[in-house]
Amino acid sequence: MTRPPRRAAIRMALSGLAVLAFAIMPIRDTRATPPFVIETADPGPAFVGMFTSLALDSQGNPRISYYDDDDGNLKYASRSAAGVWTREVVDGSASVVGWYSSLAIDAANVPHISYYNVTTGRLWYAKKAGVIWTKEQVDGLDANVGVDCNIRLDGSNNPGISYYDFTNQDLKYAHRSGGVWTVEVADASADNAGQFSSLAFDGSGSPCISYYDATNGRLMYARKSGGVWSHQVVDPSTENRGQFSSLRIDGAGSPCISYYDASNQDLMYAWKNGASWVIETANGSEDLDVGRESALALDVAGGPHITFYDNTNQHWLYAHKVNGGWQTMNVDDGINVRGQFGSIQMTSGGVPRMSCFDATSATLLYAYGPAENVSVGDHPRTAVASLSVYPNPSPAGIARIHWEGVGRTPDAAVDILDASGRRIRRLSLDAVGDARWDGLDDRGRAVRAGMHFVKPVGGGAANASAVRLVVVR
Repeated sequence: MTRPPRRAAIRMALSGLAVLAFAIMPIRDTRATPPFVIETADPGPAFVGMFTSLALDSQGNPRISYYDDDDGNLKYASRSAAGVWTREVVDGSASVVGWYSSLAIDAANVPHISYYNVTTGRLWYAKKAGVIWTKEQVDGLDANVGVDCNIRLDGSNNPGISYYDFTNQDLKYAHRSGGVWTVEVADASADNAGQFSSLAFDGSGSPCISYYDATNGRLMYARKSGGVWSHQVVDPSTENRGQFSSLRIDGAGSPCISYYDASNQDLMYAWKNGASWVIETANGSEDLDVGRESALALDVAGGPHITFYDNTNQHWLYAHKVNGGWQTMNVDDGINVRGQFGSIQMTSGGVPRMSCFDATSATLLYAYGPAENVSVGDHPRTAVASLSVYPNPSPAGIARIHWEGVGRTPDAAVDILDASGRRIRRLSLDAVGDARWDGLDDRGRAVRAGMHFVKPVGGGAANASAVRLVVVR
């Protein structure tokens, strides 16, 4: 059997019931950037960890599907509440399988995975019943299909899959009900459309898909209602935008999408406000190529959280929106090449959990951060008082704090809290709402590195939200 070559850019290439499970304690990575903790979910020795997809079970425990390049297998890793990782082979057939793996966990904690068979060019589906993985072909009798597949479960726990038909250059959608798959073309236009697809079901149970129109270089959105697919151009810019799209539906029923601007090499974010799409640059720089491998999750308040890749510095990055502004943090310290094939989920308590591929060590990584514990909104619709902190992360805690004047009264101040929520310093504001923190507590001692919060107090504080501040040394 011919194996595809080992390379971090494997996503851009395309070629035409054994279970092996064992457990290990997590390998902690001391090079993680606070406040994130990184664990090696699968250390090999095989070349593992590409095409990761992370989902959480009902207890918030992470599970990850991914590709083993040495053996050409689809694998699955799960972490117990005690922090023990168990790994197993999902599909170890003679074919090269496991590219573009996508994972969903149903209400009974049963994993469902869609994936691409490289050898045959077909879309496959796996489900675990008890200790046995059952596998079946979904599509591919007369075409090369299954690239960029993405699986989600509807309200009845039936799987739906969006994917790309490489032969006909179409977006396709498959849905399983009563044990039978129904396959249809979701975008049959003359354009080359359907790559980088991401699927979600809205509140009415309708399938919604974000995807890339390569002919016109634009991000598209499709929704099926009443048996008919409708299509919208999300980002009308003439720039080449829409690769690496990731779709979620917020609590108000609005679609939210992270994606990549290939012309300007920026991370983008779009959300629908009524009939209009709001387009934002979530992370942009003239000097950096950022935004590839974007994956989006929403917290309970609808706030966006994105894992993505800095292609210039080969860093693993995380962005989230706080009080209307985007904040970006390094998940790692940049020593290794990390962040490709990223996936993210948020716990109900506001903790980001992520997976990615470590291209330097060829291993599967898992990372988690602390609870946000702040009011996070992805698109505030009314003007509210807010804090801004710069720089953040802050070297030695030295930071400038500004309280925007909406509702602020003369007695307003800010408290600096440690990670446990204990106040360590109170700062008065000047006439324009500014304060400067020197990184010391109220006894004049330098605070430790790690998570802190800046909390508004006094007049007008009811209309302002706390801001997370990370101190690095």
